[in-house]
Amino acid sequence: MPVIADYCRRLDLADIIDRACPVRDLAHLPHGQVIEALVANRLTSPAPLVRVTEWAREHAVEEVFGADPELLNDDRIGRALDAIAPELDRIVGSVGAQVVCPGR
Repeated sequence: MPVIADYCRRLDLADIIDRACPVRDLAHLPHGQVIEALVANRLTSPAPLVRVTEWAREHAVEEVFGADPELLNDDRIGRALDAIAPELDRIVGSVGAQVVCPGR
């Protein structure tokens, strides 16, 4: 899990997502943090997106990504995915640019 977190940080994944899809001040988790946790989930448990909260508890997501597992519920995940969908081309382009030119 720390390797995945480090790679996400080097890609600036959460910040790229948060710039493209800002959340309201009331949100407990920014979209970028939710998506980083989902990336880790997909890489460690490539099964349907069920029981993400349990997975997050078992895989120390709070310690590694700073995301409270209880906040990674279906509704929050759905909101993050809905938010990034219209910005996906922009996000993918920005992440790709980060791969080619780190620190950009």
